[in-house]
Amino acid sequence: MPMDLPRISLGRMQNPVRGFLHGGAALIAAALGIPLLLMRASSATALIGGLVFGLALVALYVTSALYHTIPWGTVWKRRMRRLDHSMIFVLIVGTFTPVALVGLDGTVRLAALAIGWTIAVVGIVHQIMTKTPGMALSIALKATLGWLSVLVMIPLAHTLGVMPVVLLAIGGAVYTVGMVLLVTERPRLWPRVFSYHELFHVLTIVASTFHFVVAYRYLMIAS
Repeated sequence: MPMDLPRISLGRMQNPVRGFLHGGAALIAAALGIPLLLMRASSATALIGGLVFGLALVALYVTSALYHTIPWGTVWKRRMRRLDHSMIFVLIVGTFTPVALVGLDGTVRLAALAIGWTIAVVGIVHQIMTKTPGMALSIALKATLGWLSVLVMIPLAHTLGVMPVVLLAIGGAVYTVGMVLLVTERPRLWPRVFSYHELFHVLTIVASTFHFVVAYRYLMIAS
């Protein structure tokens, strides 16, 4: 971004658009998303999966909103950035959990959940506790967790049909596009107000919506 184009701020908020986008998403997820999932759940397994997914959404969006709205000091800004980045692991494993609970059973389900949560915890600890988190390790852990989710989709298709798998894949693709925009820092639409980073936040919400539809429409009522 050109140095002569400082971002438009709101009071002491340096990134109001990003904060309001994910702040609004957090409110919707907490006030509507979680209650809808829990009321729809037809079993204890679905209830647990829906709660984990809903809380993961709220955690991601609340952390992002706080990071982008509060004028943190240097030390706390660095800490909040690490926490914000670690929430990606929370979201991936939170989305993976209800899918694994419904799509798998028995020992395979327990093993998949154990592996998924272990990877997520390692990623979170690495992101938060390491002084300079290595991007290569972080990407490798996220990729491994992502591929584990893909493997779970195969039995899920046999259990619930193709449509939920298609919706999950679309959501994953939207997330991926958002990450590509963030890494490449393109497109720079309206640099002072709404650019690639804000678009990434929008795409995160869109992707979460696809996954919420899967959870609500299919996973919560699966036997």
